[in-house]
Amino acid sequence: MRKLLVAGFVGAILTCISCSGYSPIYAQQPSSAAAQASAGWKAFEEGRLDDASSLLEQAVKLSPRNADYVAALAEVDSKLGQQDAAIQHFKRAILLKPSDSEFRLDLAEILQRKENDQEALSVLQGLPNPALSDAWHFSRGFSLFRLGRLVPAGNEFKLVIRKPQFAAPASFFLGNIDYMQGQFVEAEPYLATAVELGKMQGNKAYNIYTYDYGLVLFKLGKFAEADQQFRASIAQYDADPLPWMFLGRCEEELGNYPEAIAMLETSTQKDSTFQLADYELARLQQRHGNPNRAAELFKKIGALKEDEVSKEQERAMRLKAAPRPQ
Repeated sequence: MRKLLVAGFVGAILTCISCSGYSPIYAQQPSSAAAQASAGWKAFEEGRLDDASSLLEQAVKLSPRNADYVAALAEVDSKLGQQDAAIQHFKRAILLKPSDSEFRLDLAEILQRKENDQEALSVLQGLPNPALSDAWHFSRGFSLFRLGRLVPAGNEFKLVIRKPQFAAPASFFLGNIDYMQGQFVEAEPYLATAVELGKMQGNKAYNIYTYDYGLVLFKLGKFAEADQQFRASIAQYDADPLPWMFLGRCEEELGNYPEAIAMLETSTQKDSTFQLADYELARLQQRHGNPNRAAELFKKIGALKEDEVSKEQERAMRLKAAPRPQ
């Protein structure tokens, strides 16, 4: 799309030169749709979003059936946080140019940010441009996963797992799919691969990779390895009480009771309403620590029944990337 905007702008300039002579006034006040669009995209790339929006709106008014201009305006809308406007402009661009896979991928991404995965999937129907097929399959897999359609999601992720750009996230989701089906042994190598490949600068999801891998290892009874993953997750983001609690559980299983108590105390400090951490800490203090602290904690959680503890434990064992409840 950017190349089309630039090419259009060059054509407009050449036409202007041949017709009336080039002048600085034209450069400052572009009048053709192509010139407006190119100036708008340049403003977008320079971070001048309001200017970009105004210029591209003018380009669309001058050439309302140019799908590239409409899509460029949609990208600016999205960057400005105007997601509903971006959606409408991308839909219009797709109507004007139905075969453009890039427009569809961009629209699907916005719909996914708004958690509208069903519509995202409808946008990603058919066969994409071969150059975008990997991103297309991954995007479809992501929406299918979030909708809880695990088998078709897995099929999409398997199509891109050997592609360098998607190997880490595809492995992560395939590991999650196996975990949710109770296939912990099968999940482990996928998540190990995700953690190994996903450890890179700027990967904001890395703490989730390590946390989910830690849960799989915990389920397999590999407490020392799980311990390391929960520590890695905390190193990325330390405000979540869950990895602290599971770190305490791992240390307990390894017989390091003072360390386990310290980790569980931290978990309760991160979230004073996290009753499962209170319960685990009270139980551990009673057996291996301070009985008075245990009594204080049992009093705090009050009449927390055994079935309620089980439900809390079940919720705690959910992966960070689990599908949304339907």
